[in-house]
Amino acid sequence: MLIPEPTPEQAADVIAIQNLVVGYAEAISRGDIDEAVAGYADDGVLASPTTADAVGREAVADTLRATTGGLEFVFQSVHLGLITVRGDRAHARHQITEWARRASDGRPMQFLGLYEDDLVRMELGWRFARRMLVPITLGKPEGLTGRIIAPASLRSNEEFLTVAGPAPLP
Repeated sequence: MLIPEPTPEQAADVIAIQNLVVGYAEAISRGDIDEAVAGYADDGVLASPTTADAVGREAVADTLRATTGGLEFVFQSVHLGLITVRGDRAHARHQITEWARRASDGRPMQFLGLYEDDLVRMELGWRFARRMLVPITLGKPEGLTGRIIAPASLRSNEEFLTVAGPAPLP
């Protein structure tokens, strides 16, 4: 069964949640763990079958730093997901593809999986109440042997918004 289409009132929430999910992946890809963690509620949970549940932003940050610390780079791509909104709560499922390379030996990695997200609307906007990483496969792809170009020229989301400014109203 397909999930129901969002009502016009829910459509803005769906877009906001998509922005949160993509912003998280983009922050992870830039190595900005603090920015990624800002997407969690204060008592938010990051769950994974390979780590203990990280409860709270500090624990989530520690887990993310531990799992990405030995990598030269991470490139996480989020695919369009399914989102259902029920008042101030929502559920989302997004498939992800993640490419990375270990710093210790240059080994390339490709991860395919998905995120099962429970979200809560807060004063600041939608945040992850519980984010469960569900692995599908982890492989050693051929390639990813090229030179790494540091993403230092990429703007943070805050800088991006400053340059782009607010979207014009129709």
